Amino acid sequence: MKRCLFWILVGGLLLYSFEVYAQKPCLNCHAEIKKQLQMGYVHSPLKKGECTVCHSSHTSDSPHLLKKTVKETCLSCHIKVKVKYAHLPVADGKCTQCHNPHASVNKWLLRKPPKQLCFQCHKKDNLLIGKRVHKPVSQNCLSCHKAHGSNYQFLLTTNIKEICFACHSQNKVGQIHKVQMKESTSCLSCHNVHAASGKFLLRQYVHQPYAKGQCKACHQIKNGEVCELRAKDSTLCLKCHPKVFAEKGIYNHLEVGLNQNPCLDCHSPHRADVRPMLKARPYRICLSCHQETKRRLFSASKKYRYKHPNVKNKKCLVCHYVHASNDLFFLKQGGINTCLSCHGKHIKFSHPMGEKAIDPRNHQPITCITCHHPMGAKDKYNVIFDHNKELCIQCHQIGT
Repeated sequence: MKRCLFWILVGGLLLYSFEVYAQKPCLNCHAEIKKQLQMGYVHSPLKKGECTVCHSSHTSDSPHLLKKTVKETCLSCHIKVKVKYAHLPVADGKCTQCHNPHASVNKWLLRKPPKQLCFQCHKKDNLLIGKRVHKPVSQNCLSCHKAHGSNYQFLLTTNIKEICFACHSQNKVGQIHKVQMKESTSCLSCHNVHAASGKFLLRQYVHQPYAKGQCKACHQIKNGEVCELRAKDSTLCLKCHPKVFAEKGIYNHLEVGLNQNPCLDCHSPHRADVRPMLKARPYRICLSCHQETKRRLFSASKKYRYKHPNVKNKKCLVCHYVHASNDLFFLKQGGINTCLSCHGKHIKFSHPMGEKAIDPRNHQPITCITCHHPMGAKDKYNVIFDHNKELCIQCHQIGT
């Protein structure tokens, strides 16, 4: 027993000695990494010569001989904080998309300065829609946004009002607008926080009652002051926009939303940059609620490799209704006919579909999305399984 313990101890010491020794010759071969030691910011393990904290000396199942995946490697030291909204690269474990794992001339080991780094994914043309640029945007995106995640939408550091009034005096803003700033007032209702063509970053299109100074059309007026809304739900909007009722259906966007008045999830009551008074481009509005679709759309996972052209081109409204539908997914012509409006020839040779073709797994009629997922699938033709065999045997069991 003593001999066994002795050899275990010796083996452990030899392994430890080898790991310590292995750290020294790494830079003899990896000259490009050695040069990075001269940069202003060096990752602590590299600085200490502890290469084997992250890398295996011999073999690995992960690229660059990492002991674990990139995400697992980073989180072994950097504690993950739970937040409501996560930055997509963080959620996907792509830490090295923004950070250099060894060294950088930028703080936090960033590959580029924050502003340049953000614009690699967030295209300037989509954000800076006018020549007048908000000062924080031209300086540092992190003035308002958190890089990894936040409990506030758009990865904001706190709520919109607190961010704005950190620089703009609330009293002065109230005097300029000549109205009392209510708790529910949002600066984004009139101003574009990134850039705009007009003065004061005002949005381009104006809601007619607001343009004509008819605040009482939506608000109660007391002692000459603009007060609370005349109604808190969608009836406030529908009294002037009744044609939305023409889109009645079993499923209705007016029945659910982030706000008590779901119209305000998509539309701005005062000013907007996108017609008809939309808070953003349609696909951005859609993805603000449909998080699973967003994950599929932006994920680099092989499971979601193939995406429908309309999805890749962010044209949600080609296939979907906006307000209401009798189809669960708000498809304009139903589950099969919407697809056939473009893929008409497939009706001649496709797999049987409809009421006479029942899926044995859930006993529901087979439609196009039984086999295809337009938002992202693992095989070509947007097929959710390998189309050679794996897809077929989901329903057609092979006897043994």
